[in-house]
Amino acid sequence: MQDPKYRKEHENLEEEFSIAHALISARAKAKLTQSEVAKRMKTTHSVVARLESGAGNPSIETLKKYAMATGSQLKIDLLAST
Repeated sequence: MQDPKYRKEHENLEEEFSIAHALISARAKAKLTQSEVAKRMKTTHSVVARLESGAGNPSIETLKKYAMATGSQLKIDLLAST
């Protein structure tokens, strides 16, 4: 984290990590496997794995489906920059 380039890249990925963490937490709280979430979303295990890895840029519709599959509610906040 002392390398400025590394730190900048890490900060740029913070939102993706935050989304991935929220997805994994919702699935764990629902006591579901990735395969079970995929089945409920009518998609594949690999799609759920990608979502949880932070790869890609999921649509709001995809996040809604994931929330429904895990018995969660999607909430999006816009926070002021510091």
